[in-house]
Amino acid sequence: MPGRSRYAREALPDLWGRGLAARHVAEIEAAIRKASPDVATLRSWYQRYAKTQKVRLAYDLALIERFASRDDAILEFGSCPPILTVALTRLGYSVCGLDLAPARFQTVSEKEQLTVTEVNFEAAPLPFADGAMDVAIFNEVLEHLRFNPVFTFREINRVLRQDGTLLLSTPNLISLKGWWHLAVKGFPANDLYGAFSKLDSLGHVGHVRLYTPLEVATFLEKMGFAVSLIVHRGDGWRHESRSVEALRNALPRLLPRLRTHFSIVAKKIGEPA
Repeated sequence: MPGRSRYAREALPDLWGRGLAARHVAEIEAAIRKASPDVATLRSWYQRYAKTQKVRLAYDLALIERFASRDDAILEFGSCPPILTVALTRLGYSVCGLDLAPARFQTVSEKEQLTVTEVNFEAAPLPFADGAMDVAIFNEVLEHLRFNPVFTFREINRVLRQDGTLLLSTPNLISLKGWWHLAVKGFPANDLYGAFSKLDSLGHVGHVRLYTPLEVATFLEKMGFAVSLIVHRGDGWRHESRSVEALRNALPRLLPRLRTHFSIVAKKIGEPA
């Protein structure tokens, strides 16, 4: 397969809790209880989000603990709902969140003393000095970008110190689920109208575009980063039938590059191309 020996790769057991430390799950569960939105119309969506993303967020927390220290200045993109922001802050990390509409979660931000700045990081320069940050977290955000990611990642490169760390995760376009939707159903897992209509109903856009691991890694290299690790996450995808779910999970467990998500760990080594 392309890129087989180019990057170090790992495969997590899955996104559903196997091999995950109980303390990471407990931290995320505690954060979920605190991070409820102020807007009543968002509460049912938040409950669904928290239920489906809880274990994924616990894995995110474990990866951050592995690659970031409590002395690091951390910049988290798309931090609302601020579940991960709350968990990191409670653990003593210095984290500044960025979001398009942080007022949706103003109460928890005040109670937990979170720093969440309102900024459209697709279009506006980041309000930080050059090299001010040690770590940038860009988890489950890339697929939501509507415009030019080159602008956004130029800004990430600018505010990260030399040798600073970028942690990025996103759904995998060529996962088994992705292949099924494209080849059999003829469209991605998220429809175009549904993605953009969420801007009015939820305050953020849904999944606009999915990517492959090699595609993202190559993009990051052109933006001045060296990719040190690709982590393949997830298995197939859930189904009400256990037998169907078992079949969906069998192949991705044998071939991790068919898993539903991936994370990339990269270091800033220079300026964008």
